[in-house]
Amino acid sequence: MHRSFFHLLGLAYLVTLALVLVPATSHAISFKVTVDTRPLAGQTTPPAPFSLEFQLNDGDGTVNNTVTLSNFNFGAGGSASGSPATTGGASGNLASTVTLTDSSFFNEFIQGFTPSSTGPLSFLIDLTTNVEPTTPDAFSFAIFDSSKTGLPTSFFDVFLQIDITNPLTITTYASDLAASPPGCPTCPPIEIDAPVISPEPSTLFLFGFGVMLLLTPRWLRQKTKEIKQLAAPSQSP
Repeated sequence: MHRSFFHLLGLAYLVTLALVLVPATSHAISFKVTVDTRPLAGQTTPPAPFSLEFQLNDGDGTVNNTVTLSNFNFGAGGSASGSPATTGGASGNLASTVTLTDSSFFNEFIQGFTPSSTGPLSFLIDLTTNVEPTTPDAFSFAIFDSSKTGLPTSFFDVFLQIDITNPLTITTYASDLAASPPGCPTCPPIEIDAPVISPEPSTLFLFGFGVMLLLTPRWLRQKTKEIKQLAAPSQSP
């Protein structure tokens, strides 16, 4: 039998195996978040000191999700400070890893940090993508001032919000230049640009593989046709 027949048959088997196994496998989506916190470095008390605040709010309570925050880089001279305060399914430390699970409706992590005057803040987000039937789980990131209240942004006090939908709904916000820090009403507004969100290479691979799987049925039909043609007995003239 023609060698190409076995080659095409092997490819068809591998693609079919991928179609069967991939949907049953849960993958985390990974992003790098970078936000320029240098404008916070020169602030007096109040509105300093500042804290990072992360939330994971449960939607319908039907499925569970986990958000892991790691690889915190505060820039030269910056660091985590103080002890974390947690609510619900939140644990960890800015010095290592922070984990949020939707074990309750409201899950929150707060810990102080010293902003760098020369470099931005960055960290990695890994989150699962289990979609609730009606109301999605939602992750958010804010920066608290000395009053333990979020710095005002163009969307209340949130710099980043991720709704776990299919596909993910990712929205970033800059600070509100018309609002003073809540911990110092007489202070001028603090200008912080919206965070920059960059997919990690593993996430880009999954997106690309997902596109390949969408194209696979047409490819597989064509290859099946070629296999049948090669397997058919040749016609004598």
